[in-house]
Amino acid sequence: MGFGGAQDIGELRSILDRGELPGPDTLDANGFFAEHYNPPIPASCGALLCVTPGMSVGRDWLTGAHQATLQLAIHSTVDPTTYTRLPMRLVLVVDHSGSMASDGRLTKVKAGLHALIDHLRDEDRLAIVEFDDRVDVDADFGEQLDRPAMHAIVDRMTPRGSTNIYGGLERGFQLLGDAPGPSRQHRVILLSDGLATAGDTSREHIHQMARSYVQRGVGLTTIGVGDEFDVGLMRGLAEQGAGNFYFLEDPTAASEVFTEELDYFMQPIALDLRLEATAGAGYRFGEIAGSRLWAAEAKRGSMEVPAVFVASRTSQGGGQGRRGGGSMLFIHLAPLEGLPGKVADLTLSYRVPGSLDRISQTVALDYGRDPRTTPDTPYLSVPEMAERFAMYNTYLGLRAATRATDLGCARAVLRATRAGALAWNQHHEDPDIAADVALIDQYLANLAERGGAVERPLASCPTAAGPGDLPLPYEPYPIDDTVDHHRGLYCSAGSPAGGLPIALAALAAVRRRRRRA
Repeated sequence: MGFGGAQDIGELRSILDRGELPGPDTLDANGFFAEHYNPPIPASCGALLCVTPGMSVGRDWLTGAHQATLQLAIHSTVDPTTYTRLPMRLVLVVDHSGSMASDGRLTKVKAGLHALIDHLRDEDRLAIVEFDDRVDVDADFGEQLDRPAMHAIVDRMTPRGSTNIYGGLERGFQLLGDAPGPSRQHRVILLSDGLATAGDTSREHIHQMARSYVQRGVGLTTIGVGDEFDVGLMRGLAEQGAGNFYFLEDPTAASEVFTEELDYFMQPIALDLRLEATAGAGYRFGEIAGSRLWAAEAKRGSMEVPAVFVASRTSQGGGQGRRGGGSMLFIHLAPLEGLPGKVADLTLSYRVPGSLDRISQTVALDYGRDPRTTPDTPYLSVPEMAERFAMYNTYLGLRAATRATDLGCARAVLRATRAGALAWNQHHEDPDIAADVALIDQYLANLAERGGAVERPLASCPTAAGPGDLPLPYEPYPIDDTVDHHRGLYCSAGSPAGGLPIALAALAAVRRRRRRA
């Protein structure tokens, strides 16, 4: 299942394609995880949704420090191919301001819109709003879906003027009415390439306006294009708007979002989801990666998600792009005492569309070892945690590179990550990790072009600080000097507590992937 929010790291890829260096705001954990396919942990709660916790205990790939992580995902017991999508009332709100003339942005958008129009079903209804500094309703809802007329409207779109995001988005919501009925899905898709420069330009006001309509039952999906759009605005709108955020780096991505993803991001499978976690006696929670909605305390945390969606990606093969793998949460576990047993109690509750009744599930996760001990072979609570262990450490490393203010440190982090990913992939052959290696090579090439070819010792770099920037301080355990932290190591020793042995690259940490491996 996906929690909404960012569904890709297309913006980061686009920056690298231009020969530039990505900043920390361009790497979104939810988008990163959604670009990895991880087989679901078997769910047997018997309800529509099940929370499936997992745990890994090993060494942080960058520092070699003790690393314990609680991983949470939501899975459905329902075959998504049998889940019938309701007919849609869909409003496209399209930015055609003057900046859309740059870099073929409007061409990318048009490619996606044409694909969407062809992919809609006959029972769906479509309206189109264009905006620059003024707002125009090009097409209101009709009794039938007039595809030729819609295609003609898209063909006529021309860049002009400034950017009134507030006015365009508000008009799109207004077309759906004040009280959308239950017989159809009601959604707005906002496409923009820029900052709000006309009308009400306050990000807070735009969010508040959108929230007032979302609370009435209207979904909102946002799509960014180009290198100047307000990613905080667009991503924030999607996170609170029961929808997803995508980035269109090229026409292929545009067509993919509006075909392969369309049926999945349009209709949520559950609403008003709440996930709660309480730490066991031997742990406290550190940082959370995977959602900005999580409210954290030392011993407990929770998040509320307006809507969750079926993930569209079902394997690592085929021609489908990277996005669509679903959402995951990783919570760093700081050990407090040597108390084997309870790691966390977890409670999931939600309601299905059309019902006010809440469905709940409670599950506990246990660990039979001393929480302070670092196993020689990473402990995995279930086999499916192997790919997640690698994905999480790759994310931490890539994040450290984007945060580095010294180019030599960014290079050191990336090379360590690359080594670890390659060592891990020798034994797991994960196409997503292989794609991460390709992206890190591109990142390293960009650093070299900008004078970052001289690598600093990793230990001297402040960005290589384990699970970094924890909101709740913790003391990492010292690095084991018997481990070679500059070479990938493969440990094959057994795991007496029932975990699985996996490949441990004792240093690496960051990389991302190309859309099509």
